[in-house]
Amino acid sequence: MASRKCRYDASREESSLLGGNPIVADDKKRRVVTLIQLVERSKAMKKTNLALILALFLSLALGLFIGQAIAETVNWRITSYFIKMEAIPVPDVEGHFIGMYERRGLATFEDGEVRVYHTRGTFDSIKGQGSFQGYTTLTANDGSETMVKYQGNLTIPPGEKLATLSGNGDYIKGSGRFQGIKGEVSFSGKYITPYGKETKGDQVVDATGTYTLPSQ
Repeated sequence: MASRKCRYDASREESSLLGGNPIVADDKKRRVVTLIQLVERSKAMKKTNLALILALFLSLALGLFIGQAIAETVNWRITSYFIKMEAIPVPDVEGHFIGMYERRGLATFEDGEVRVYHTRGTFDSIKGQGSFQGYTTLTANDGSETMVKYQGNLTIPPGEKLATLSGNGDYIKGSGRFQGIKGEVSFSGKYITPYGKETKGDQVVDATGTYTLPSQ
């Protein structure tokens, strides 16, 4: 009798610890398990979402890096002369002229490439000093071209008879291997001969261009 009473008391105590009802206890166990599963799933989803976000960020960053154009800087020297010059006097002060010009020559790059130089522009000067602006085309052997819109100034240094020049510009067009070119150009140079019957205003100009091309 004592043994049965002990077993009965133990079973009763276990039942009381689980809520006094075995069915209720099983239901509580299932709820606890379900809650744990939900927590684990939530953690897994957070990890998955974080991985997806990281992968998306890396793909965007890599795409931007690949798509980003790398700037290139080149240097070249131009030798040219006037093939056309038309000047109109302005009767305000002595030596004031406005006009247009056209020049041709060669542009030799640091790597040895030579391109045909052709420029057209206008000027406004007083006794050989003033401003100018125009458009320059450089044409490579394969037909590829660049076009620059530029502006600059002419000055005659003290004690000199011929002008020096300097200016800057922007790439506005490209074709062939320079299709889609964008960038800037700066230049400086000097006249070697005057413009007249015997000489045609020969120039030597050094230029630097920094440009980008669309990614292939």
